[in-house]
Amino acid sequence: MANIFRVLERDHGEVGRLLAQLQADSPAPTMDEAGRIHLVEHLVISESRHEAAEEMVFWPAVRKRVRGGDELADKALAQEREGKYILDALRVAATNASRSELVEDFARSARAHVAFEEEQVWPALRHATTHVAWWTMGLRFSFASKFGPTRPHPRGPDRPVGLLTRGMVAATLDHARDRMARRHA
Repeated sequence: MANIFRVLERDHGEVGRLLAQLQADSPAPTMDEAGRIHLVEHLVISESRHEAAEEMVFWPAVRKRVRGGDELADKALAQEREGKYILDALRVAATNASRSELVEDFARSARAHVAFEEEQVWPALRHATTHVAWWTMGLRFSFASKFGPTRPHPRGPDRPVGLLTRGMVAATLDHARDRMARRHA
């Protein structure tokens, strides 16, 4: 099991790779529509789980342990909400052209958010916590990610109490819909 920074770095890398694949195929599509839809679906699932786990584990730690943590978390959650709206639109996009446009929008939003998180928030949290806390957060984050929603819920809760109540209902419904649709989350 890795510490929180390695787990987040791995997730950020996976999203970066998915976006690179989708963007590289955008000008002159080489993969068929089903392949693009599969990649988009994988992006939506990965990001939905990642953001929910951050909201459960990472941002509460930032609020609690970092000086100015409330402002950092509020800014990040606003960025994440914007990303969720784009992912929600991407999830139901009907054409390759609309998917390509939304992928570009999400890529811009995601890169700005990752830069903010890695350059401003991570150093502050590293300084304010111990190695033991990093490992504990990494374990909690990995657990939360496994059981998180598989669809974006931009109008849903983004605080732990709301995620444990309404958020768990949404995640449970997501997983049930995935099983019925044979969608692999």
